[in-house]
Amino acid sequence: MYSENASFDYSYWIWGKKMAKMTNALKDLDRLAGESYSKARIFFQTGKYDEALIAYGKAEEAWKKIAELLFEKGKEKRGKEFLEKSQEARSCTGMALFKLGKYTEALKIVDAVLEFKPDSSTEWSNRGFVLSALDRNEDALEAYEKALSLDPESPKILTSKGIVYFRMGIPEKALETFDKALAAEPKQASDWACKLPRFSFFSRNKAPVMKPDNAETWYWKGNIFLELGEKEKALEAYKTALESDPEHLDSLLFGGDLLCEFSEYKEAFKCYVRALNLSPGNEAAKQGKEFCETKINEQ
Repeated sequence: MYSENASFDYSYWIWGKKMAKMTNALKDLDRLAGESYSKARIFFQTGKYDEALIAYGKAEEAWKKIAELLFEKGKEKRGKEFLEKSQEARSCTGMALFKLGKYTEALKIVDAVLEFKPDSSTEWSNRGFVLSALDRNEDALEAYEKALSLDPESPKILTSKGIVYFRMGIPEKALETFDKALAAEPKQASDWACKLPRFSFFSRNKAPVMKPDNAETWYWKGNIFLELGEKEKALEAYKTALESDPEHLDSLLFGGDLLCEFSEYKEAFKCYVRALNLSPGNEAAKQGKEFCETKINEQ
């Protein structure tokens, strides 16, 4: 015999089935997004920026879809969480475009993400990267100033700001900013280097080291000294960069060139060999290595 309770139970069962189906669909979308995002990071780290661009796009769309479905069901808090994930993937898409040299497209994405996250020091810093690449140095400085107002002692942001000063031909301001970066205390795990020294100019210590990963800052500081004609200071800066990161390619090349100028051909030879191991076919390293071999044989 049909009853109202039976009708209610059946409706509740149908509702439960729909909710379970939706939950499974969201889980599938989240899994797809997570897998795509992980692949994208690997592609990005290995320099496969076109592939990273596609994978980040898939992650963004999947997380955005989840957010929309949750908003439709009135689950605002959870929806915002996935919308933030979507924006994170979108931000990474912008940086992949940046790496591909598509600066105008990258800037549009960075600005769109900033509308969603106006208080993100990372996004303001990303804006500085792109504007600098577009030779809009004054605008880049403004972006870095905004980033530093949100994260005043970020070594990476300070270094980026110093590079802009260098490119603008203001070495004094660049040096001052690099010194601030070197004095700043790293706060994130990615700002620290903890590894075995595989090469350096003068270190043979095989014990693990943990120190600020400031190779890029020292490298650019070396470039300023080189620009000012202070070659010994420049060499010391490149050496210090390699103490922080033994695989910093530009410091190996610039350091090798300066060592040749100081007739330290054996040490320069080591730099070029290491550079070739990191970048096979690098013409500058190849020529430097051959030059050192000639000079060493003459001695």
